[in-house]
Amino acid sequence: MGDQGFIGELVRLSQLYYQRQWMFATAGNLSVRSEKKHSFWITASGKHKGELKNNDFVEIDIPSQSMISTTDGNKPSAETSIHHSIYNHLTDANSILHVHTLESNVLNFKLTPEEGYRLVPIPPVEMIKAFGIWTERPSLQMAVFYNFGEVKKIADTISLFLNKHPDYSLPFVLVEEHGPTVWGKTITEANRHLEAVAFLFQVMAHHK
Repeated sequence: MGDQGFIGELVRLSQLYYQRQWMFATAGNLSVRSEKKHSFWITASGKHKGELKNNDFVEIDIPSQSMISTTDGNKPSAETSIHHSIYNHLTDANSILHVHTLESNVLNFKLTPEEGYRLVPIPPVEMIKAFGIWTERPSLQMAVFYNFGEVKKIADTISLFLNKHPDYSLPFVLVEEHGPTVWGKTITEANRHLEAVAFLFQVMAHHK
């Protein structure tokens, strides 16, 4: 498909997510690992996600975490460091999607800055099969992170978590009172994971 084809697919998803009220205004960010594998493309800062275009992305080098290319003076999203942490630790993550669902903002686990993150049990709903987990009524825990005001601190905490939990089996994390960040081997898989996460959070918010 090539990088421009990947970016075009993210543009399509951004419009879909805007219609679903998951990416209002400039909120959220989408990215894809480039064909070169050592870089990724991510939505530029301040772009309205309902009106996103192919040239509204910037390319980030993974080893150096520096911007490789951009157009029209675009700057990387404020949450680029979170995407970088995931790409840097998970070599099979080729697309990362971050949105703000209503339920992900309502769910509150009362994390503290001192904790940084916590593993929280999730209900064994049928939708978990979308993550490739087919165990009957599995006992799973999702990683929830404190919503530090400095995004780099969230990214550093995610890196710490992934280092300490290399066997983490879920393809997503949640920043409390903010939104989920999901990943997949392809854009299609990441989108499937995101739809499953959105439903999971609806269930959790309903039974809160």
